[in-house]
Amino acid sequence: MNLNFKIKTLVLICLIFLGVFSQYYSQTSNKEGFKTGADRPEIYLPLLKNKTIGIVTNQTGLLQDKTHLVDFLVKNNIKIKTIFAPEHGFRGNADAGEKVKNGVDIKTGIPIVSLYGPNKSRNRNS
Repeated sequence: MNLNFKIKTLVLICLIFLGVFSQYYSQTSNKEGFKTGADRPEIYLPLLKNKTIGIVTNQTGLLQDKTHLVDFLVKNNIKIKTIFAPEHGFRGNADAGEKVKNGVDIKTGIPIVSLYGPNKSRNRNS
């Protein structure tokens, strides 16, 4: 066998080993060590108590248990005046490029202002 073939074979074996090891490591690593801001209500709930807020979020605004942040805040008696939603809408049910209109969230009854279109930021009324 020539040297070039041996080097290619060794590199291939190393890549396969690296792939298998990285899959194993990612499945066994401690995932409890990282928390998003949404998963730290002990920090932000006291700051929001007795306040009326607006929130910019979309379908990715989830806690670790897959509860939407807005649903969690409503459940914890935080008054949300308006939800500001970027492209794809608040709950993610609009297709890419689809015109998303202002509306009301069916689940919570909170007004939604679409930031995809003429509204690029809040106005005094929202």
